[in-house]
Amino acid sequence: MISKIHTKQLQKVTFEDIKGWVHDNHLDAFTLLNKSTKHLLLDQKMQNNNMARRYFEKNYQPYRVLRKQNEASLYTGYYEPSLNASSDKTGEYQYPLYGSPKNKSDKFVNLTRRELEEKIYWDLPILAWLSNPVGLYFMHIQGSGTLKFKNGTERRFVFNSKNNYEYTSIGRYLTDNNYIKKNQISMGSIKKWMSSSPENLAKKYINKSFIFFKEDLKDEVNVHPLGQLGIRLTPFRSLAVDMSIYNANTPIWLDTKIPIKGSKKFKRFQRLMFAQDKGSAIKGLHRGDIFFGNDENAGNMKSQGDIIIFDRI
Repeated sequence: MISKIHTKQLQKVTFEDIKGWVHDNHLDAFTLLNKSTKHLLLDQKMQNNNMARRYFEKNYQPYRVLRKQNEASLYTGYYEPSLNASSDKTGEYQYPLYGSPKNKSDKFVNLTRRELEEKIYWDLPILAWLSNPVGLYFMHIQGSGTLKFKNGTERRFVFNSKNNYEYTSIGRYLTDNNYIKKNQISMGSIKKWMSSSPENLAKKYINKSFIFFKEDLKDEVNVHPLGQLGIRLTPFRSLAVDMSIYNANTPIWLDTKIPIKGSKKFKRFQRLMFAQDKGSAIKGLHRGDIFFGNDENAGNMKSQGDIIIFDRI
């Protein structure tokens, strides 16, 4: 994997150089890697944290990834929202959640978000009907969601495919055009702004990208959703990255700050993450998206950070 990175940006380090390394839960990290990796047979029976730590230290060489001059880093968060839904178009439930077109050459993949939302396409699979258009938009952004139906059942839907348009950030549009101040931008402030008027809601159409969903199993074993790489995500271990640079399941030591729930303050976050997802907005070596599970506090995550990549020996 490191062959995709210019050697001038890589600095070989020791595990003793990694701040916070000894304080991580290495057994938890090893268990996740063992469960998620298909090509490596990690059959070692790890009995404790020290054994798992020694496994990483024996089998990987860490490289600090240096930033170029004036190169910024950005680490954000995403989560699995929960929304009310109906199996039928009725009452307030007027907004369809679409499944994928039958094939990639289908006319629907060439339609913009506006074109796909301004009328109902009955010849597309309709998986559910939602009552909240802002919530539905952010389910598109997050890439998954659990829907609570009126009969009491819960079903999860995740990313399956998308149209042929690139993602455009509505948050950046709102700050660039002074609708929301940069120091006040968050998922919460965007939701509030979009919900305040139909004109504001229509600004979502600057993002022509549109995704189609599929159902994903949700039970006591599969608590969290599948990501776009087909790997089941783990809160605060799974990292969405630019997969043109990274390989799936690459171990990445992330040193950043995450928001404290119920507070405007942040706390230090130093943990071994794994490249297990991707997203349209995640571009570049120093860009990542932390999966927060069901915690919508992910919307407040926006920090710089440093990374160390583990290359298998």
